[in-house]
Amino acid sequence: MKKMYQFTDRLINAGAYLSGLFIILTTLMIFYEIISRVIFGQPTIWATELSIYAIIGSCFLGSAYGVRNYSHITVDLLVNNVNDRYKTVLAYLSNALGLVFSIIFTFYGFHHVAKTYELGITSASLLRIPMYLPELFLPIGGILLCLAFIMQIIDGGIHEGGEHI
Repeated sequence: MKKMYQFTDRLINAGAYLSGLFIILTTLMIFYEIISRVIFGQPTIWATELSIYAIIGSCFLGSAYGVRNYSHITVDLLVNNVNDRYKTVLAYLSNALGLVFSIIFTFYGFHHVAKTYELGITSASLLRIPMYLPELFLPIGGILLCLAFIMQIIDGGIHEGGEHI
């Protein structure tokens, strides 16, 4: 069980690293687009579209890391005004609801990607990128979210959040 736990943590961390890489790539692509457009008067046909896909990938691949490390936004008005027993119950409840959402999201994400692949949909730009490729970020991110919420449920207990690791 411990090895599975460590493997899952490594998967979530890999998603976070990929998320960071996509943010860096987006910055570089946009910088290149600005230089190309302003200085050379030659806008690119690829930078905007690929930047959008990279930002989408960054959001979905990095969200599980946010859940796992309690660095997502929380509303704790209720939690701060109940005793520890209710805090624990609320922690389990919120993680269970997050897991249910993630399972549904992942299921329909895979369904959407399969339909997009089946229909052969491509982007409307000159690149004509098969849309199932950037859309794969949705179910992959959903799987990572499911794993993160399962780990939160296994960990259980109360966590104040706000600690950035």
